[in-house]
Order: sequence, then C-alpha cells, then structure tokens
Amino acid sequence: MDKLNVYNTSLIIPVYNCGEAHLTGRGNLHQLPNWCEIVCIDDGSTDGTADIIRKLADEDERVVFIRQEHKGAGAARNAGIRAARGEYIAFLDVDDCYPSVDVLQRLYEKAKANDALICGGSFCEVHDGVDVTEFHGDYAGFTFDKEGWVNYKDYQFDYGFYRFIYKREFLLSNNLFFPDYLRYQDPPFMMKAFNTAGKFYTIPDVTYRYNVKKANDIWTVEKVLDMISAINENLEYSRDNELYLAYNFNYSRLCRDFSNVIIQTALNKDKEGQILEKLLDMRHSIRHDILSSDNLALEYIGNRLLGVISSTCVRLKEEGWYINKKLFRFYTYPLRMIGNYIKRRKNAK
Repeated sequence: MDKLNVYNTSLIIPVYNCGEAHLTGRGNLHQLPNWCEIVCIDDGSTDGTADIIRKLADEDERVVFIRQEHKGAGAARNAGIRAARGEYIAFLDVDDCYPSVDVLQRLYEKAKANDALICGGSFCEVHDGVDVTEFHGDYAGFTFDKEGWVNYKDYQFDYGFYRFIYKREFLLSNNLFFPDYLRYQDPPFMMKAFNTAGKFYTIPDVTYRYNVKKANDIWTVEKVLDMISAINENLEYSRDNELYLAYNFNYSRLCRDFSNVIIQTALNKDKEGQILEKLLDMRHSIRHDILSSDNLALEYIGNRLLGVISSTCVRLKEEGWYINKKLFRFYTYPLRMIGNYIKRRKNAK
C-alpha cells in the first residue's frame, strides 16, 4: 500500500553518535500518536547508533531509517524532508524534547483548521534542568502572547525553527532546504521559509524544549567560516527583501554574540588567514544606512571586524598572516570589549 500522505506529521530527527535513551526517551517517541511518522537520519555514526535505529524501525512501522555519510545536521534534515510522507513536517534534535506528547497533535489541528503553511508556538530553553520561557530584547521573538496569524514582515525573527511545523508540499515546491553549513544553517532556512509563506499561525503555548548544551563545542576554522557564510547569506537575503529588522538581528549577532569566537579562532587556529579574508569579502553585504539605533554602538567597531583594518590588510598576501595577526588583535580588542558589554546589558534587561 502506498503510504504517502497517510501520516499527518513527519517528525525528522537527525542523529549522530547518540545512545538509545536519547532516541526513545527524551523525544518521547513511544508516546507519539500513530499518525506521526518518525524519520531518523543517521549522519554517519560510528558508535552503533545506526543499529539502534534499524532495530526501532523493525519494531515500529512508523520509524523510517535513513543512513548517510557524515555531512552535518542540515544535510540530514534535508534527507528527511525528501523522504517524509506526512502532510506536515516537524523537526526534533535528540538532545531536546517536547513539553507534552500532544504538542504535535495540537499544532496539526491548528494548522489544518486555519490552512496554515507554517504553524508553531513559543520556545523554552532548559538550562541545567531549569526552564526559561521569558525572553527580552533581540530574543523576544521566541514567544507569542496570543493565538492568531502573524505577518513575517512584522516579525522577522529567525531563531527557534524547531517550534513550528511546516507543510511538506510547501517546502518541496519552493525548494526550501537547509544550506550546507556546519554552523548557523537554521536561520537561513527559517527566514526563507517564513518570508516565502508570508504569514504563519501561532499559539502562545510552549511547543519545544531546547536543551542548552554545555559550552564544550570545539570551534574549528571550517565551522567559523561556515557560520560567517551563513550570516552573510542572511544579511544579503534580508537586505534584498527589505527585512531590515532581520538584517539588524544578524548584524548584531555577528558583532556581539560571535565576535569572540571569530577573533579567537582566527588568532589561534587559522594559519592561512581564511577567516580574515572571509570578513574582508563580507564588507560588500553591509549597509550601514539601514542599521538600527541599537546597533549604532556597534557600527564603527563592527565595521572594524568586517573591514578588519582594510587598508593595512592589503599586505595580507604580500607579508603573510602572522604579521597581520598582531594588527588584527590590536584593532579588534575594542570590538571584543564593547560586544561583551552590550551583550551583558541586553541580558540584564
């Protein structure tokens, strides 16, 4: 029997070197309704995770097992989108969970009743077992205070894509997939999907619990380059589509939230100077005339990150990256200090 469209929702779960407890426990997979398809994509695990998923698929016809070589979470989710058979698609990471087992059912019912291409709710961050559901400043878009339609032009937030479900045919017909980045692949997907839909339906309830990971991620040069490329993609897309609020979100993240990671990785790990060159190329995406007042404090300092001592760095290829490292460290020091200050001030609000 052709099972296409027999499932209301397809839950896409990328996995890589995780244990059985993550797959069967944190996501409450065994409690999901029968109309929910579970698409598990093993992203080249080396620890036996593939065998666990294969066993789950043998025991539960709702579980679809896909295995690919290690390409990253974005590529795994794309494989899941293509393989899904549900009317709507949801995304879950194995470290996270839903606040209740009926969340997907409620979102599906709201989406169907309102013929919504995208439907979702509020976000919850879990810090060492403590739920955080209040967000302020640039992160206020994580929550909704009432049910109803929201125009993306009025919203323009691009964090927390997990808390929504997406109509599968809408994604496929508009070629809406995750870009092939190792980091920051979620915001470009979310911005393009929401802007293409034009509007989305919301409920105020928490629809996703995101487990904030420990700060143990090892930033490589490749990951930083991918993150810069992804932010640049968002800057260009938001600029070209007059999503100026989204433009400012991404600009401030670059100069405030990720500046230390970028600078320290460039100084300590980037022997070729690739990060510096990427930042220099990124200057073409910057429109200082559309920066908000909140970004004025970052404008001059941020320009040093993006233009990183541009007149001096002409010597990059002539004299070598090691000579320029000293200048890079000197000129980006104010950025690190101001970025940290503004970050602390925003978090205190």
